[in-house]
Parts: sequence; structure tokens; C-alpha cells
Amino acid sequence: MKKHIHILGICGTFMGGVAMIVRELGYKVTGSDTNVYPPMSTFLESHGIEIIPNYDVEQLQPAPDLVVIGNAMSRGNPCVEYVLNNQLNYTSGPQWLHDHLLKDRWVLGVSGTHGKTTTTGMLA
Repeated sequence: MKKHIHILGICGTFMGGVAMIVRELGYKVTGSDTNVYPPMSTFLESHGIEIIPNYDVEQLQPAPDLVVIGNAMSRGNPCVEYVLNNQLNYTSGPQWLHDHLLKDRWVLGVSGTHGKTTTTGMLA
């Protein structure tokens, strides 16, 4: 049986990307968000990822194997509180990427005001 990963804040650009990577690695992926609209929502759904609007705790029952909590989530969110109070396994998006995809690779970050695209192209 596939491991189930649920992503809180799945419709953000970063978390949507994480969802696609997780799915490509063979996991069952679901997620929730308050801002569920195209193009991200239709893109994820077209790839078999179920999106649940809002943050009702019922979406965490039965408990997924892991909850990835988006950086836009904070204490007071019903799902975040449920994860903490019920000791569900959880991590952040960047931590999941580190642990499952990037830990044995060199990672370069490019930042600044000008030249990011050019510099990234040169590094690729």
C-alpha cells in the first residue's frame, strides 16, 4: 500500500511543486488550502491529487503517514493544532525535500535583484 502524505497549504507555488514531486516518487498525495483556484488547483487535480477546501480536521482522519505543513500555516489553524495534539508525524516542505530528495546532492541557491535567471542558466 502506498504511503499517504497530506499537504497543508497545497495550492501555493512551492507546496504545489512539492506535491508533484511527492506524487512522482509514488506516494498517495492529498492536500488542503483555503485558496483553491486555477491554475494550481486544476493542475494538481489533473494529476490525481485530491484537494480539500479549508482546514477541517476530518481531512486528517484516518491519519496520513505524514503531514507536510506549509510555511503559511501557523498555530491556531485547526489542522496544525490537530497534528500537534494527536502527535501525528509532520514536517515542513523544505525539510521533506532535504530528507527525501536533496540530502546527497549539491544545492546552489541564486538570489539578488538582477541577473538571477542568467546566473541560474549558467549554473544549469
